[in-house]
This record gives sequence, structure tokens and C-alpha cells, in this order.
Amino acid sequence: MRTNVWTAGASCALMVTSVLGGCVDRDLAVLEPKVSRAIDQEVHSGGVANVDLLLVIDDSGSMEQEQVLLGSQIRDVIEGLTSPPDEDGDGEADWNAVESLQVAIVTSDMGTNGVAPSTTLGRCSLGDRLGRDGAPFTAATCDPSGALVQRWQTGDDASAFADRLGCLAQAVGTEGCGFEQPLLSAARALERGDAGFPRPDALLAVLVLTDEEDCSLGDPGAFFSTVPSGAAINVHCVNNPGLLAPTAELVERLRAGRSDDTFLFAALAGVPVDLADADYATILADERMRYVPDSTTDVGLRYACTRHDADGEVRSLATPARRIVELASQVEGGLVRSICEESFRPALAELTRRIGRRITGACLNRALTPSSDGSVPCTVEETLPVGMTCADLPARAPIGVDEEGREQCEIAQSPTGATSGWFYDATDPSCDRLEFTDDAVPPFGSSIRFQCLVEVERPDTGEVSP
Repeated sequence: MRTNVWTAGASCALMVTSVLGGCVDRDLAVLEPKVSRAIDQEVHSGGVANVDLLLVIDDSGSMEQEQVLLGSQIRDVIEGLTSPPDEDGDGEADWNAVESLQVAIVTSDMGTNGVAPSTTLGRCSLGDRLGRDGAPFTAATCDPSGALVQRWQTGDDASAFADRLGCLAQAVGTEGCGFEQPLLSAARALERGDAGFPRPDALLAVLVLTDEEDCSLGDPGAFFSTVPSGAAINVHCVNNPGLLAPTAELVERLRAGRSDDTFLFAALAGVPVDLADADYATILADERMRYVPDSTTDVGLRYACTRHDADGEVRSLATPARRIVELASQVEGGLVRSICEESFRPALAELTRRIGRRITGACLNRALTPSSDGSVPCTVEETLPVGMTCADLPARAPIGVDEEGREQCEIAQSPTGATSGWFYDATDPSCDRLEFTDDAVPPFGSSIRFQCLVEVERPDTGEVSP
């Protein structure tokens, strides 16, 4: 059963008036049949018309193989958004194709945030570096135009677009600072608004790729003035959480006023591979996610996960990304997977699904005729995710349980949108739609079914009634 794709139901009705016999005491007139039929369609929506994707890529010395892997598999995201799949084989795309897609790339290198450190920090330059000297990263070898933001729109070559992004993801290099601040780098990039990125009317998705903990600084002066000589900078980071930017503050800066429907956060970071489907509390409680000093590692901390190539060589070593998990837990639909996974494809596929299913309304292929109170002849039924009940949400009445044990509800109609529920909106001439009030938007994992009866005109056959 498809989830998160809101389609119209398949039902029909035929109303025919007939005379069964007997005498009547009034004149007879020609009876014109009234024919109604159900809307039966794949619903389209303007909810995911435009998407902006920010890739935040760790460019420290240990990231070469992970960059190559992301570069070779980012094509999956582009294909999934521009030409959606039909995973359940029903002949219909699982979500709508985006009309416009923008992608920008920045690195995790923020240098020393403009502060002169009290100790040498290797490749960490003095200054405030953002995605290589103040702009989202690009490389002329991948795109001769040197565009800060890569753009695709309907009609463009999606394959060529994916090729450029794959090239750029690998071209960030591994010469960046080993003191990673991916969350702050992302926030600064979005606040700068370079080249019109992000757009206020687009869904914004942020994807972080890093093998070390986020050390986004809240007080750079105090932080760098207290680094002991010869100390591992990453250990100093986890030992001084009060000098870091709070994750709650960072998520608000990333979101920049966007609602849950238009913002997504995802990360491939230091979490154990076997916790891919675990909830955030379980991940953070896992013993492997503790900060444990380890002088045998390059960064002075025990790794949360490791991955070896087929020849036995180490491919990935990642320290616990607790701050990244904590931030993701504050975002509806946040996603964190392990950077040590053999392939990034499962994580990228899930991110693509979550982007594609951010639908807040449904364009109908036939206009409805509201009654005097604004109501229309439709019912909206919802199958909830496992573990959720109709009582958990407003304007729901339970109507059953499906074969997988998921509760089913009917969502109440709110003709004017003044109360909780759904309503018919014909204010946009290009898209008559069924909308939900803000508090009644179906949660992730729901399956929605619309059933609307539409009166249609009787075809003119040219025959003369007797």
C-alpha cells in the first residue's frame, strides 16, 4: 500500500429517476438523468513544486572515499525528484516530479571563525572560511560557468545535472580544516543567500556528510583561548559543550522560519550502522555513542563506527555525532544514517521519499461545486502509521484497521477552514484542491484517500425526446 501519496478514491454512483406504474395527478415531463462519478486520479500538488538542496560536505583529510561514494550516488536523489519511481508497481509515480531544483555545496571548514588560536591547528586557517573563501563551493572542472548554485528545471537534462553534482561532491577535496563545523557552515550559507539560494517558496533540504562530531562554535574567542598546548582539538570540543552553538539555536537558523512541511534535515555521520532504523533516544543511549578518549585514534576519541573495503583497508572511521543526532531529533522528519554504511543509497532513497512526500494539498482534475455552506461531496480517509491512533490527531474518527494493523480514520470536513479538518480551495484558477488546516495535516507515513462525487453533464446525443 502506498504511503504519503494522496490519491482520489474509486467509487461511482448513478442516479436515475423512473416511473414504476400507477396513475399520477400531474402532468409528466421529460426526466433528465443526473449522473455523478467519482474522481479517480493520481493527485498532483503544488506542495513540492520547487526544492532547494544544500549539501554540506566534510573536506578534512579523511573524507576522500566518502566524497567519492556520495558523488557516485547523488544521482539517485536527482533522478528520484525529477522522474519519480513507481515502487509499488501500480502504474503511477509515487510522488510528483519537482518543477525546479537548486543545489548548493558548502564544506565543513569554517577555519578558526576569525579568531587567532593559541595553538597550531594544522590546516585550520585564520579567518572565517565558508565553503572555500566565502561562497558555496564550485569547481570549474565540473562546471565551466563557475555557478555558485546548480539549477535544474523541467525540460533540462537531468542526467547532465546529476553528472555536475557528482563531480562537485568529489571536487571539494580533502585539504580543509580537521575541526569540523558543518551545522554552523550550513547556517551561515543559508543566511548569506548567495545567488538567490535558498528561495523562500521552495522546500529546503539540508544534507550533511561528515565523519566527525559537529563543533560549531558559539564563543570562538573563549574556545580557542583555552585550547591546551598539544591538545586534540576535537577532544577540546566535546569537553567544552558550553562554548558550542546550541543545537536548538542552529536548527532555528537552518529553518529560518520555515514550517515542518518545507524544511528537512538529513545527515550521514558517526552513528553505528546497525542503528539505522532506531529512534533518536535509542541512538543517543547506545554505549558506542559516548565520547570516550582514545589516544590511539587520530582525533583522540573512540570511533562510533568503522567500515572496511573488500580488500580489508579501512574506508570509514567516524566519531560519535551526538550533536547532529540531537539536532535531527528537533526536526519533523529528520534523518540520520551512518557514514560507515556500505552504500549511501538506502539513506539517499529515504531522503528523496521524504522530500517527494511533502505534500500539503491536492490538485483535482475536475472542479467541484460547493454547497451554500462551502462543503463539497467528498470523504477523506486516512491510514495512519503503525502505533498512531485517530485519537492522536484532531478532526479524526476511527473507521477500522487495515491488514497491517494500522488504524484508519475519516478526517472531518471544515468547509471554511475555520475548524480542524480539510476544505475545498478553488482560489487558484490553475489548481482546485483539497487542503488541510495546519493542525490537521496528515503525519509522515500516512496513506490518504479522497473520494469525491462530481456531477457531470449528460452527453448530447442529438436525439429528440419523445
